[in-house]
Amino acid sequence: MYLARIVNRKQLTMLGLNSGTSADGLDMAVVKIRRSTRGVSVKYLAGYEQKFSGAMRELVHQMADSDMVTLEDVIELDNLLGNFFGRTARSFIERLERQRMKVDVIASHGQTVRHRPEKVRLLGKWIHGTMQLGSLDRIAAATDRITVGDFRQADIAVGNEGAPITTGAMQRLFAVEQHSRLMVNIGGMANYFYFPAKDSPLKISAADCGPGNSLCDLLSHRLFSQPHDSRGRIAASGRLHNELFALLTSDDFFSGRIVSTGRERFGAAKADSIIAFGRWYRAKKADLMRTAAELTVYGISHKLRPLVNGDHTLTNLYLTGGGRRNIFFVRRLGQLLPELTIRSADELGFDADFIEAAAYAVMGEACLRGEALPTTTTNKQADRTRPVLGRIAQPPHRDVRMSAVRRKG
Repeated sequence: MYLARIVNRKQLTMLGLNSGTSADGLDMAVVKIRRSTRGVSVKYLAGYEQKFSGAMRELVHQMADSDMVTLEDVIELDNLLGNFFGRTARSFIERLERQRMKVDVIASHGQTVRHRPEKVRLLGKWIHGTMQLGSLDRIAAATDRITVGDFRQADIAVGNEGAPITTGAMQRLFAVEQHSRLMVNIGGMANYFYFPAKDSPLKISAADCGPGNSLCDLLSHRLFSQPHDSRGRIAASGRLHNELFALLTSDDFFSGRIVSTGRERFGAAKADSIIAFGRWYRAKKADLMRTAAELTVYGISHKLRPLVNGDHTLTNLYLTGGGRRNIFFVRRLGQLLPELTIRSADELGFDADFIEAAAYAVMGEACLRGEALPTTTTNKQADRTRPVLGRIAQPPHRDVRMSAVRRKG
């Protein structure tokens, strides 16, 4: 009955939850979504980040980076994250209620621990997949709210890679009819979204670019005992190591055959190989950091160059994610893409730290309506078969009368 009431409402206040590849913490964004005869409108209301403990972050990274994972490990981390997401969301909801803001539904992306876009042969079939943890049912039970999540699996089922998955939501949030818009999220990985003007013959495009902050964070920790290269200062102090850069850019990902990636390709193993290369060639630590940072900006500019060349109306590049604060990234992107002015997506009316969480809120609302938002397609069948992204977990029914009896007793 509760689900039916929610679905029939024209306006919903959604709480989006997201933990990115870097596993720094849980981002939460509240948006109000209204449907009318004129379309769908989205208004950003609030955002908040709850950091992971060092132990929690280490558990996530161990699972994401290790080849020795048991089923018990998966079950335990799924429920541990679900509990954390649920408790954190409940606390945020209670605080919002004190501000007279009521959350109707939660949408949770979960924590990606494995992403395998390349297909492998298994029992005569081509198989690929992705996995996000953070039990939806535990979130629903902790918050007493319908919770929507597991968005990537429907995209995988129609033959896509399950990433980038927020294309349709980002279009709803940021596309405008009057002119084209280009956005790049620099999180653990980097990805772009291109939305042409309404009268343009060009098509919407989105894909991963390669590593975002991931390699630099790993190298900063292992080489300099710092959690990250603050504002890109270490990278700026080093010099490009040409041989290492040539090796890194020869990765198959940059051939363009794959549209998504993750820590499996640009995570701990890649950082280990960079450090080993540096020892063999006696390279300076700052030069290794500079070269890894150059790989990030190379991946972004490599993906964006055809778009910029094909749409001369583009004048701005809007950055989201933590990487927008990296002065080295911003400066080098400006040099590699001189046609564009590099801006923060904060200028577009959203807190750029919480845009991904807001996008998942939009996707959760669309799932409740049975609406199939567009995703990045990789085959003709998937282009004709657009998936409805997400599944719905409902909170447990609570017998109010029995609860009252127990309190009296």
